[in-house]
Amino acid sequence: MIALATALALSCAPAKAVQIVEGGDGSTVYAKLSKKEMTRLAVDHGRVASLRVREGELGIDPDEETGQVFLTVPDGASKPINGFLTTDAGNTYTLVLQIVDAPADSIIIKQPRQRSALAQNDFKSGAYDKAIKRLISVMAGDELPVDIEVTQVGRKLDLWQEASMLLETRYSSGDMVGERYLIANVSQAPMVLDEREFYRQGVHVIALDQLNLAPEASTRLYIIRRKAQHE
Repeated sequence: MIALATALALSCAPAKAVQIVEGGDGSTVYAKLSKKEMTRLAVDHGRVASLRVREGELGIDPDEETGQVFLTVPDGASKPINGFLTTDAGNTYTLVLQIVDAPADSIIIKQPRQRSALAQNDFKSGAYDKAIKRLISVMAGDELPVDIEVTQVGRKLDLWQEASMLLETRYSSGDMVGERYLIANVSQAPMVLDEREFYRQGVHVIALDQLNLAPEASTRLYIIRRKAQHE
């Protein structure tokens, strides 16, 4: 399981309070987003290099000068938002952002003290985001582009007793690898999936077609990760 970062409870916090969360690389950060107001997200003694969430789930306005981002919640949204944040020191955090009816607020992430190696700011070029979006589109659409290596795998993997998992296809593009899985509910009870359960070091994107599976139902899982040295 992903290590749980310490979160500062703010249920009784006044307006303009600050949520301070901390944890090591790969840990999960839990914080709250204002339902109607803007929320500031910043890194203590660092910068936000990239922030990735599902398209349309969150309004992201990066400030390239200060390295912080300002977040807004779309009208009608109420479910927690999952995402991945990378700092300029190279630390990656899984974000679980709960939407609450509260005033404007700030989230400050405190990362472990270390020598800061400046990472490329993905907000500046957008090239990396475009490459990821294209790879997801190729995986979901069963495309066979000439510039992406596509390998049919068909390998069964152990998941849980209640679910089966099949690695259908692997996609290789530059320094990224995309993997498309088929997950089936083999139990007699409804199943709720959580994208965080499939996170591991080096993973950039996790997407499920469906989070709720009825008995004998199935869904596709898409994972984009950093290419390993032996690949």
